[in-house]
Amino acid sequence: MSDKIRMIATDIDGTMLRSDGTLSPRTQKALHLAQASGIHVVPATGRPQMAAYEVIEELGLHNYWIFANGALTRHLERGETVRAYWMDPAVAQGLVVELRAKFPGARFALELENDVSHEAGFSDLIPNQIRVPPIDDVLDGIHGRVQKVVVFHSTLSIDELYVAVCDAIGDHGVVSYTGLPFIEVGAQEVTKAMAIEGLCADLGVSQSEVASFGDNHNDVTMLRWCGHSFAMANGSDDALEAAKAVIGHNDEDGLAVKIEEILANQSG
Repeated sequence: MSDKIRMIATDIDGTMLRSDGTLSPRTQKALHLAQASGIHVVPATGRPQMAAYEVIEELGLHNYWIFANGALTRHLERGETVRAYWMDPAVAQGLVVELRAKFPGARFALELENDVSHEAGFSDLIPNQIRVPPIDDVLDGIHGRVQKVVVFHSTLSIDELYVAVCDAIGDHGVVSYTGLPFIEVGAQEVTKAMAIEGLCADLGVSQSEVASFGDNHNDVTMLRWCGHSFAMANGSDDALEAAKAVIGHNDEDGLAVKIEEILANQSG
C-alpha cells in the first residue's frame, strides 16, 4: 500500500459489527488506535442517526459520521451538520402512492430529519428499537424533510422489490439495500461515495488516501470510489466485485485485522 492512509470509511452492520450486532473489543481498539494515529475514522452507515446511538456510544468515537447512506454527514462532538441532502416530499409521496397501486401489500417507512414514520411490521425487520409507534399510513407522517423512503413487502423477494422500486423512482432518487429485508430510496445522486468525497474535500484528503470497508449493496459506491477498498468475506457479490481486495469475515474481526496491518505498515 504505497499511499499513506489518512481516512478510514467503514460501514457498520456486517462490517464493524459482528453478525449478532455486537462490537468486538479488538475492532473497537483498532479503530481508536487508527484515530489516535491521526487517521480520520469515519463510520458510514445506512442507518439514520437516531438508529445508531447505541453503536455511537459503544464505539466511543464522536468525530465525523455519515448516516442514511450519505444523506447526512455530522461531526458529533461539535454537534455540527456538515452537509445534508433531502428528498423532495412530493417525490417521496409519489413513490409511496405508485408502489401501493402496483403492489398491494407493500408497506413503508420514512426516515425524516429528526424522526421516523413507519407502518406496521417495519420494527420487526430492524435490529434496533423504534421509539415511536407505527401509524396506518406513512403519508400522514410526512412532516419536515425526508432522508429516505423504506419499502418492504411480505411476499416479494428483495430482487423483485428492487427492480420495482428502481422502475418507479427513475432518476429521482438512489435505490439501495443493506442485507435487511427492505429497499431504501435516498435523494437524487446521494450515496456513501458522494458523502465521503465531500468530506475528503473539506479535510484535504485525496481519493488515494482513503481506505473503505463494506459488505453490501449500499457500500458499492464507496468501495469503487476510494483508493483502497476492502469487502468483508461475508459480503454480497456486488460488494466483493466492487472492492479492490477481500478481507476476513466480520465475525472473525476482519476489519480489525486489516486496520492493524495498515497501522503497522505506516509506523514502520
